[in-house]
Amino acid sequence: MKRSLLVLLLSVLPLLAIEKEPLAEYKERRERLEQRIKGNVLVLRAAPEEELVEYQQERNFYYVTGFDEPNAILLLDAASTPPEDVLFLPERKPLEERWTGAKLGPGPEAETATGFSKVLPVSEFDATLKKASERAKSVYGVKEVVNDIAHLRQTKSPTEVALLEKAVRITLKAQEAAARTIAPGVMEYEVEAALEYEFRRNGAERPGFPSIVGSGPFSTILHYDKNTRRMESGDVVVVDIGAEWGGYSADVTRTYPVSGKFSPRQREIYQIVLDAQKAAMAKIRPGVTFRDIHQASSSYIRSKGYEKYFIHGTSHHIGLEVHDAGSTERPLEPNMVITVEPGIYIGEEQLGIRIEDDVVVTPSGYRMLSTFPKEIDEIEALVQKRK
Repeated sequence: MKRSLLVLLLSVLPLLAIEKEPLAEYKERRERLEQRIKGNVLVLRAAPEEELVEYQQERNFYYVTGFDEPNAILLLDAASTPPEDVLFLPERKPLEERWTGAKLGPGPEAETATGFSKVLPVSEFDATLKKASERAKSVYGVKEVVNDIAHLRQTKSPTEVALLEKAVRITLKAQEAAARTIAPGVMEYEVEAALEYEFRRNGAERPGFPSIVGSGPFSTILHYDKNTRRMESGDVVVVDIGAEWGGYSADVTRTYPVSGKFSPRQREIYQIVLDAQKAAMAKIRPGVTFRDIHQASSSYIRSKGYEKYFIHGTSHHIGLEVHDAGSTERPLEPNMVITVEPGIYIGEEQLGIRIEDDVVVTPSGYRMLSTFPKEIDEIEALVQKRK
């Protein structure tokens, strides 16, 4: 009876969980990591559980396991021949599960569910580690391999790209909802509520980062996320948002005129930023660096006399984190997913403009993921469709 209930539980869990990649994808990542740490043993730990706090797995652990429950331990034994990977899980606690919901425990069913050939109780971890460490050169923790994992994370698998595309599609629906809500007299948090409603209504787990809805003077604050100001006619409002789907976060920014029409001065600055973005996009292809992309956008903005108002980089990687892991000096490769986001922020005029899109690098250039209006007339038309 107990076994049949567990089998039923395991059949239901995938329906309740976030979308994941095929188990073979996580296994292949572990194998690639084992090659990078050959002769050593690695221990990675899942994030602990906190009471009444929404659980979010440690990103490096998730990347190589696809497992999103707390207090698990991964042991990669790259000192053995062949290398061996073992997942350790806490024993199930039925009374606690009355509060937390069902958890996966060690054993054959967990091996099927996770793709690991061995899923043992956490109580056996110390003895297993001791035995493995006797033949290893070193025992590593996450600090010793964070750069190795980051290197792997920068180039996305086709299934990772698919997850990011879903996150982007939901984010674009949220941008449209934001544009329909923007109007003089509306609070920034009303726009935040409208767009985050779209996140959840479309199945996103959460915002990938605190949603930015910055109007007037706060359009010039890069990571403003209080969203407490009442918007006024004549303002612009920067909406920088990203839904998280399957653990992967989008990052798309548009700047809207609160009144539905940009002023001549706002149009001037907006067009400069848009043209700077187009110049940066034209540079994207394998072999170029973030520095090359930034040089293209910043040179254009400099030519218009606004260099001192462009105060951040043009691009970053996205993935399991919105500012994803890895070196910013590494040349682009196919299947890297990056942002392109120039901006001009003129504090004395309470005028900030940022335009940000997500692209995947292809063998010959890039493919736009965040296809959404951004020409001046298109942006104005979106706001004029307000509810």
